[in-house]
Amino acid sequence: MYQPTDATAAPGAAPHPELGPDSLLWRWAGDTRIAFMAGTIGLLQTMHPAIGQALIDHSDFFDDPADRVFRSLPEILGTVYDAPDAPTGRSVRDAHRDIKGVHPSGESYHALQPDTFWWAHATFQFMVEQVIDRFDRHQLTNGERDRLYAEGVAWYRRYGVSERPVPPNRAAFQEVWDHYCAEVLQPNPASDWLIATILADRIPKVRIPLPNLPAWTMPVVNTRTTRKLLQPGVRITGFGGLPPIVRERFDIPWTRADQVELRALETAIARGWPLVPWHLRWQPRAKAGWRREGVGRRGSTSPLRRRSAA
Repeated sequence: MYQPTDATAAPGAAPHPELGPDSLLWRWAGDTRIAFMAGTIGLLQTMHPAIGQALIDHSDFFDDPADRVFRSLPEILGTVYDAPDAPTGRSVRDAHRDIKGVHPSGESYHALQPDTFWWAHATFQFMVEQVIDRFDRHQLTNGERDRLYAEGVAWYRRYGVSERPVPPNRAAFQEVWDHYCAEVLQPNPASDWLIATILADRIPKVRIPLPNLPAWTMPVVNTRTTRKLLQPGVRITGFGGLPPIVRERFDIPWTRADQVELRALETAIARGWPLVPWHLRWQPRAKAGWRREGVGRRGSTSPLRRRSAA
């Protein structure tokens, strides 16, 4: 857990680091283990009033809740891993220009409204740090957390949207994050439906091939038996990754036994991950970025060794 020191708690804007193979963000953002955070991130975004309403108005969310994740995640990761002069971030921004409408309360919303767009990004910033804290044996120092946050701000700048809501440093981010979790997020039809779906006896069918799995596996993934077998893991990781205040406010069931099961799963993944082949450790867009930099080819160094030597 992040504990600000006198230095990190002091006012001041995050620096402007370069994103590349020697950055912490490259090391972690495209790690395949972000899949274990998918349910959590989906919930945290859907719980935002504007995002929840946009999903109702502008997507087939209720028919295919995973579609938005699998369509948007490659471009979001591409904003980090594509070549520096690639227009990926601006393309992500422009895809949101027409996502707007009126909330049932009468208040208008727009996906590019600064606070709304920033919250969506903040959940990914949270995701990266959580993957390290919960599913890896590396222990982040406060300095690394500050650096990772600054790199996340550099990631956000690539979208070319207003930086008005961006907290200046990691300590300020924590304060704003806690405020959103305690006061801004609200139950809505989309979040209520997603919670009920995660609590169902099986996960919904998936229409888009999963990363790093060949297309022929999809009929197997979508069988009733497979979807029932996957449901407990989706529930434990999806609900377990939420901040406790969010589970409490949204009345999400969570027991001590659930926490023990989650911790056992996290430990098993962290210990077993070094045995996973390199090509399976990365989301496709991240893998392409590493290979462009010469990592992952025969005789090349691993990302961890490369960063350690820097």
